[in-house]
Amino acid sequence: MNLPMSMEQEEASPEGELVQDNWERFVRARTSDAFCSAWLALICEKFPNARQAAVLVEAQGGQAFVPIAVWPTAHAEMARMSAAVQRAIGDRRAVVLPVADQPGLLHVATPLSVNERIAGAVVLEMIADASSVPSLLRELHWGNAWLSNLLGKRDHDAAVEASTRSLGVLEAIATTLRHERFQQALFDLCNELRHRFGCTRVAIGLVREAKVTLVALSEAATFEKSSPLVQAYVAAMGEACDLAQPVESQEGYRAHAALLQRTGSSTALSLPIAQQARCLAVLTLERGDDRRFTEDERKWLDAFVALSAPVVAQRRDAERNSLQRLGDESRRVLKHLLGPRYLVWKVGATLAMIALAFLIFLPISYRVTAKTMTEGEIQRVAAAPFEGFLTASFVRAGDTVSEGQVLAQLDDHDLQVERTKWASDRDQYDNKLREAMAQHDLTAIQVVSAQRDEAQAQLDLLNDKLARTKIRAPYNGVVVSGDLSQQIGTPVEIGKKLFEVAPLHNYRIILQVDERDIGAIQVGQPGELVMHGLAGAPMPFTVAKIMPVATAQDGKNVYRVEAQLTHGTALLLPGMEGVGKVSVGRRTLGWVLLHSLFDWLRLSLWNWGL
Repeated sequence: MNLPMSMEQEEASPEGELVQDNWERFVRARTSDAFCSAWLALICEKFPNARQAAVLVEAQGGQAFVPIAVWPTAHAEMARMSAAVQRAIGDRRAVVLPVADQPGLLHVATPLSVNERIAGAVVLEMIADASSVPSLLRELHWGNAWLSNLLGKRDHDAAVEASTRSLGVLEAIATTLRHERFQQALFDLCNELRHRFGCTRVAIGLVREAKVTLVALSEAATFEKSSPLVQAYVAAMGEACDLAQPVESQEGYRAHAALLQRTGSSTALSLPIAQQARCLAVLTLERGDDRRFTEDERKWLDAFVALSAPVVAQRRDAERNSLQRLGDESRRVLKHLLGPRYLVWKVGATLAMIALAFLIFLPISYRVTAKTMTEGEIQRVAAAPFEGFLTASFVRAGDTVSEGQVLAQLDDHDLQVERTKWASDRDQYDNKLREAMAQHDLTAIQVVSAQRDEAQAQLDLLNDKLARTKIRAPYNGVVVSGDLSQQIGTPVEIGKKLFEVAPLHNYRIILQVDERDIGAIQVGQPGELVMHGLAGAPMPFTVAKIMPVATAQDGKNVYRVEAQLTHGTALLLPGMEGVGKVSVGRRTLGWVLLHSLFDWLRLSLWNWGL
């Protein structure tokens, strides 16, 4: 930083002596307050028109900025500089604002950034002077590096301190996970905390059913649980557990005062280890000298208590035996059911008992559900009579057709050409036959007659094929399958299925019953059928036939069961699908809901050889 005078001038004048004194304060500063105060004094003394100034830094909570240094002294008028500070911090740049109620004054504020984070600000109030403002901004721009470095060092020191504290806490928590037995882990933890904080004794007690039990005492592998010393520890820990907050003996607590009187220590600190507002354990530390626990030590212990609570809960619950686990769960459930509050548990238990009674005693009609479809009693296939090309399609699946109606037509151009050829050949053979007969040439008559018959046979065959180029319906019915509207012009092979036609109003009901339910199905049982397209009209039927062969469909084995409708309906069409339910008798509600599970369990046990 450039000082306003040379060293010789400083020594020759009172102002120079003052600047030299501020410079020495700046160089020898050991605290942040002293450093910032000296730096601010150097800046203000270089600009005589400065009236007052302040350096503000971010508070610990990070929610506000507080002054760390003021010049010349703190007073209430400094509050009017807050607008400039807020503007500089919000815009992240230096600002120069005139004072609204003081003409002739300016507020100059610049933000202090650390790692691209606004960590503070410098603000000055000065007499308006257009020539000195640029110099002041330049000086603040270069001089802010000192403060940014100071604030960066503070953040670094705080981060190092927090990291060191976290590492120590994690090492202490790792002690509780090191041993297989929880009590041994707590004993080692007591010894480690005793050495870390210079305590005379450290104790840990576990809380179970609002009762504290001392389980670990530093430097004492075993102890008599009924001894007065142990009872004093238990009373002090119970006091901290009841208050649900840290308790220090010098604050005037009876049980802790009695503990100090018995142990001869000067300070005792008890910290409850709680999880979800439930006290799990209590940690007590004692010191024989007059030292109290510092703020840093309390922060360390608070972090340790907060992080160790889940570990203590897990290790304590893990070492319970089976009877303790059963007892804990039973007491918890009974407390919810019979104790005060927990209305939801009580209502739930009542509803569960009512539901159980319904499951055991309520009889209902049991019906086997199966996927159902309709089939025509007879179905005829309209196939391609010969190889050719499709020229037209007049119907599609679902259309009603009458006997002889044209369904589709094949290309007959090649057949017509070939028919013309054979007709011409036949006429030629007729002429030759007449000539041979006129000449009484018996050999020629026989040869030409055979050729004429061959030509006639080919002509008859072509006429038959031409008649079959139009695919016709074999009877009155409905087209079950086939849609050739998108295949016009494509070749077809001889015998290829083009359409499937079923007669109207003559159907079979087919139920696909799962193999697990087929044992309950018998011929003559009644049922009801609901088709997808006729959901509002259940149709009664009777089981007519059970096919004894299973087929695999959708990963399940199903049996084909035929049924007959009790009353025919004109709305039913072949190929429709729905759901059928066969009534097989009355069962209890519990059996209906759970018999599939019980059957699976029995089969699994049998498969495992049990």
